[in-house]
Amino acid sequence: MASYFSRLFSRPSQNYKPIDGIRAIAVLWVIIFHTWLFQYNDFTSVGEKIFENPLLIWISKGDLGVDLFFVISGFLIGSILFKEFKRSNRINFKKFYTRRILRLLPVYVFSMIIALYFLEGMGADRWTTAWSNLLYINNYVRGSYMGWTWSLAIEEQFYIVIPFLIAFIFPFFKRKRIPFVILSLLTISFTYHYSVNIHDFKVPFKSSFLDEDWQNWFWEYYMLTHLRYGGLLCGVIGAYINVYHQNQIKSFFDNKQQVSNLLFCLSLVIFILISSISLGQWTNLKSSIFDGYDNNIPRIYEIIHREIFSYAVLFMIFCCLYSESKIVRPLNSFLSMKFFYPISQISYSAYLFHEMFMFWFFPKFNDYALGSLSDTQIVLTNSLISIFAIIIGSTLMYVCIEQPFQDIKEKLRFTDKK
Repeated sequence: MASYFSRLFSRPSQNYKPIDGIRAIAVLWVIIFHTWLFQYNDFTSVGEKIFENPLLIWISKGDLGVDLFFVISGFLIGSILFKEFKRSNRINFKKFYTRRILRLLPVYVFSMIIALYFLEGMGADRWTTAWSNLLYINNYVRGSYMGWTWSLAIEEQFYIVIPFLIAFIFPFFKRKRIPFVILSLLTISFTYHYSVNIHDFKVPFKSSFLDEDWQNWFWEYYMLTHLRYGGLLCGVIGAYINVYHQNQIKSFFDNKQQVSNLLFCLSLVIFILISSISLGQWTNLKSSIFDGYDNNIPRIYEIIHREIFSYAVLFMIFCCLYSESKIVRPLNSFLSMKFFYPISQISYSAYLFHEMFMFWFFPKFNDYALGSLSDTQIVLTNSLISIFAIIIGSTLMYVCIEQPFQDIKEKLRFTDKK
């Protein structure tokens, strides 16, 4: 047990340090976002203060934390697959899927079991759809059990498909950019079709959290794989470039530093801007940056902003990995901080555990604190206690469940090499 705990702070030398930082930021962003969102209906006046302060709007954009996860997941898993295919001209599907099962399923099943307690009445009603979680298709089952695990379903569906594409489809294309472009345009086209032709969304959405329009948007648009795989594809594209064109990447950052610095600054600005523009999909906005514009403008933004965000993140990853520029160094140093590594390690368990704990804890603390604390004090106390409890709970899940099965996974890899 002690050795498992010590691994939380022992970063392997082969790890991409900046990616550990991005993973940690992604999970913290999602958790902070949910502490705000899940208290919004009870304390609306406090929740609206997020929109009144330009320095806090990023909290309301925590859904982009999922896109961060998608990019780095696509990059890391894609790198594994492309390296294997480059080395042996084949992919060992059995090994790949066995390792994915050992990595994801044990703590996922454990979370589904403890959710019966934490979700109480909510969990009892939805347990009948737990089969969709086990099959990783819960993002297509409305009202599914542990609905927040929709992103895991998207990842696993994507990783069922992408090894076959790499092994059997990509070799037919002399110019590899062609399948990448086709797949990229496909998800954008689907998003346009759903947003404009099927749902006729008006952006900003002007929906209220958990009302019928919001539910329709969430279950029938927001979390469908064919509309959301763009970030994962972005990461896979980055993995292909990193595996097959590493020398060209190094040459670009060594010989065209002015251009790379300009693109880095542009990517950083894009990241900040998109993280600061709310579209009203989570709560009903009183005002929006898109007020007064022709609706086609915000519609186009809604359709492509996640892809733009993802490619900006990917370029910043390349900058951190390969650029020696003084402009890039502060971001690289920040993302590579040792503080982020243990958070990145527990991020999967934290993602599984955080919502069920909030659903269980918030009502209980609200009943206790109403009348003795102000609304702002309740929201902040709820948030701080939840974040602390989630870190403790997910650490235990990592140490007791994730790590033992990780060891089994690594033994399989060693056996395969023999």
